[in-house]
Amino acid sequence: MAVPAIVDKDEFEVVQMLLKSRSPAMVAPRVVSGPTLLTGICFCAACGGAMTLRTGKSGRYRYYTCCTKARQGETGCPGRTVPMEKLDNLVAEYIEQRLLQPKRLEQLLSHVLDRRSERAERRKSHIAELRKRAAEADAKLKRLYDAIENGVADLSDPMLKDRIAELKATRDQARLDAERAEDAIERAGPAITPQGLKTFARTARKRLRTDGGGYRRDHLRALAQRVEVDQKELRIMGSKSVLVRTLVAASSAKTAGFGVPSSVPNWRARNDSNVRISDS
Repeated sequence: MAVPAIVDKDEFEVVQMLLKSRSPAMVAPRVVSGPTLLTGICFCAACGGAMTLRTGKSGRYRYYTCCTKARQGETGCPGRTVPMEKLDNLVAEYIEQRLLQPKRLEQLLSHVLDRRSERAERRKSHIAELRKRAAEADAKLKRLYDAIENGVADLSDPMLKDRIAELKATRDQARLDAERAEDAIERAGPAITPQGLKTFARTARKRLRTDGGGYRRDHLRALAQRVEVDQKELRIMGSKSVLVRTLVAASSAKTAGFGVPSSVPNWRARNDSNVRISDS
């Protein structure tokens, strides 16, 4: 079985695909929260239709089948029918063995994490400048108040009043801007360290092995948001930004264990070396 590499995917194209796949007309809420692992994110590569659950032998066998093929037969779409357990395991094993490795995560997210770190450093530098500006304005105000108290300056002077008002406005605005910048850093969450990547990967691999419907499904969908089934291969797509948010949630002291974002709209498996689906 060939294993796909992960490459960048155009953000706009991915968003459009995901918006379409999550449209109420395409996927009802009950499907997104249904009992099967890939229902709602699994699609036929040939026609774009959802891969829906089908059963055989009075429910003994369960399959993902292209909905177009199920309704119209081969004339509608030549899409495949794949045993549910087999497809679930292919997706989960690929993510576990290839994506959830610390070095792979670091390689995949290097540019994203670098930009995140650069933004944090710029914000910290900006905060320092704002705090300095506020302190300077405060010092100037103090000198003016001392001059007034010592009779050197006349409080009734309109220019003096204007200057005091200007310095107060500068000080207060700088403090407010600094607080907002600090809030932005706090919202961004803690830095993602190599040790944090190892802990995240280990915990996520363990939980992907957990059988039991919703729990395993929610964690898988924090890592992959679209699966396309072709005749001979499987394409798995996801969002780098969602992956970073999941890592941040897992690294946060406020979050116990493995964080799962509440919404998952781009990492992607390359088309030329994908997970192969055998006919057996």
